Amino acid sequence: MPRSPSPADALFHQFRPLADSIARGFHLRGCRLIELEDCRQVARMALWLACSRIEDPLSAPAFLSRCIRGALLHHARDLGRTIRVPRREQEKPGAKHPWVLTSLDAPLPSGEGTLLDLVADEAPQAERLSDEVQELEQLLDQLPARQALVIRLRHLQGLGCREVADQLGISRTSVSRVEHQALGRLRQELQA
Repeated sequence: MPRSPSPADALFHQFRPLADSIARGFHLRGCRLIELEDCRQVARMALWLACSRIEDPLSAPAFLSRCIRGALLHHARDLGRTIRVPRREQEKPGAKHPWVLTSLDAPLPSGEGTLLDLVADEAPQAERLSDEVQELEQLLDQLPARQALVIRLRHLQGLGCREVADQLGISRTSVSRVEHQALGRLRQELQA
């Protein structure tokens, strides 16, 4: 015997188009940084969870819209890409943003091959990069040891101020000060 639908089930089916609409709008306004299907699933899950908390059916649309939008924002914050488009760029009329997800397996417009086929051979670039790293290492060798170490940790290994401070046993302010001094000396060396 099939069970009768609960009030929450009825609300879910009634407002599912609203959730899909909000998800589609979020996907398009967010420069397509989050896949449409991901947005739709997050919106529907938020709708499902919120439907069981509805006490007054008259306030349901506004409450459900807030819950869905909040869940999408949390999803974008936690799992979305880390590229953030500045608000003034988002607000420009007709602005197009280059930060759109594109698969490397996507076919080219001409139909001949994929985007992955366009990726250049990395060997010459790797050789050029290694020469630049060697030049940088020579410049760093001219710095005092502490300054060179901070620059290596911060810029070559990509550590944050807090991580460098923890490794060296000094404060973050000291790391910033040493880094500032080192970068100043490197600028002087490069200008000479």
